[in-house]
Amino acid sequence: MLLTRTVMAAVMIALLLVLSLWLPPVWMAAVIAVLLFIGAYELMRTVGDTKKPRHFLWPGLTAAAIPWGFYFGCAEIVLRVSLTFLMVVLFGEAIFTYGTEKPVKFQTVLSGFFGGILVPVCMSALLQLRMMVHGGYLVIMAFVITAMSDTGGYFGGMFFGKHKGVLKCSPHKSLEGFIGSFLFGILGILIFGVIMDKAAGISVQYGLLVLYAALGNVTTQLGDLAFSVIKREHNIKDYGNLIPGHGGVLDRFDSIIFTAPLVWMLVTYIPAL
Repeated sequence: MLLTRTVMAAVMIALLLVLSLWLPPVWMAAVIAVLLFIGAYELMRTVGDTKKPRHFLWPGLTAAAIPWGFYFGCAEIVLRVSLTFLMVVLFGEAIFTYGTEKPVKFQTVLSGFFGGILVPVCMSALLQLRMMVHGGYLVIMAFVITAMSDTGGYFGGMFFGKHKGVLKCSPHKSLEGFIGSFLFGILGILIFGVIMDKAAGISVQYGLLVLYAALGNVTTQLGDLAFSVIKREHNIKDYGNLIPGHGGVLDRFDSIIFTAPLVWMLVTYIPAL
């Protein structure tokens, strides 16, 4: 299991580098659109009515469309159309199935908006980063924050985790794990800054990078815990098995969903490089 997880992590890192540094942004838009379609399917399968496959389709369509709206510079109209479309089809089904054996419940409707609108807007921040100056490096920076935070939480909990059960939604996480996550996030961003400064020749402000890591660690842990709450409420271990050793799209990208828009706001209004 650990070997599979490690190999797949290496593959995903290689793909991230290729998408961020060598391929044009259109490729990242395409990959994000596919991931969002699958992620919407995973979410609706978890919380929705599995007897009605079309419930998986509607949010998936809007989820896949939203990154293209950002790519082509028409995000506002795409968001308005997507929101209106989901309102009509999801509430329409809720109305016409009310009182039947398999009604579309309000929870399913809200999940459709979450997976079909909110998650795609957050994930599309990666594409927005990619299209900025030094965009490829900014995308990698967002993943450095989440990956190092996750790694620090894992090893901090493994080697020093004596105070577990801090949060009931994730009883295996320990106070030491949270601290390790915070420290590793800062360490990772500082290493990233040194590489940008010395190897890529890009001037960085280390104080702001530490701020990025500190705030990003909060969103990273919130993203992980938020999607854990959903899984625990529905008694599942993983959202899917698309990525061997890592689960589904939402299992692997839960942290970046919360962190990507934060990083975009930070580099837009208080740039560190």
